[in-house]
Amino acid sequence: MKIIDSHVMIQSLGQQELEVLAAAGVRALVADAAGGMDYATSAPAAINFFEQTLAGETKRASDYSIEVYVLVGVKMTAIPPDYQGILDVLPEYLKRPRVVGIGEIGIEPRSKTCPDLSVQEEIVRAELKMAKQYEKAVLLHLPATDRTSWVERYVKLIDESGLDRSMAIITHSDASTTKTIVESQCVAGLSVLPMRRMTAEDAARIVAENDMDRILVTSDNNNRHSCDPISVPRVAVQMRRLGMTEETIERVLFHNPRRILDLAI
Repeated sequence: MKIIDSHVMIQSLGQQELEVLAAAGVRALVADAAGGMDYATSAPAAINFFEQTLAGETKRASDYSIEVYVLVGVKMTAIPPDYQGILDVLPEYLKRPRVVGIGEIGIEPRSKTCPDLSVQEEIVRAELKMAKQYEKAVLLHLPATDRTSWVERYVKLIDESGLDRSMAIITHSDASTTKTIVESQCVAGLSVLPMRRMTAEDAARIVAENDMDRILVTSDNNNRHSCDPISVPRVAVQMRRLGMTEETIERVLFHNPRRILDLAI
């Protein structure tokens, strides 16, 4: 069984967690370098974090035979005053072979660093245009309230940018939004951790009830909330309990992220 966890804050994973992930069949991680920017106070600090992720974290995980790919961008809850400096360098990062997309980005009404939603939207528009230009996927944050409305708003922004909907992952989806997302031809990301109120059992049921080819299952492992680094392998167990074959499980947990994010693995 091969697995890819396609959304982690890799700095939250210690050596022991990486060893357990490797033993559980995880072959690759997609590190959210934008997600680690919560404490970044400037564009240079954010860019330094991108570099740290691309250099240090890829090497650290390779000691456990785990490949690391990276997402970059301006996180909606960590927008520094000089965010334009990040946008200016994103094209250079998007040319790097280990950088597979832009994310986690989006609009968050509760953002303390930029409460102006119009500014957040303009940042997202700029990033979607870059994703279209460089043919990269985007990982979009789904707020906790009015979720269906946010899905509709994101789809409109995606279409305005010209980005193919199949390259847009709307993450933190749940049973109330997954059908809407997959029927829109976007990809639904299931974040399996307590703060998202998503258990491994929940994720397995949602996978079973929807278009499996348009779903990614992730741990969203981070330092800020209670997480389970092996939540994605736990979903594999629950999928087996629902009677899914090993081929189907690997199709969802390995081949989907490899195809959607165009991972060289």
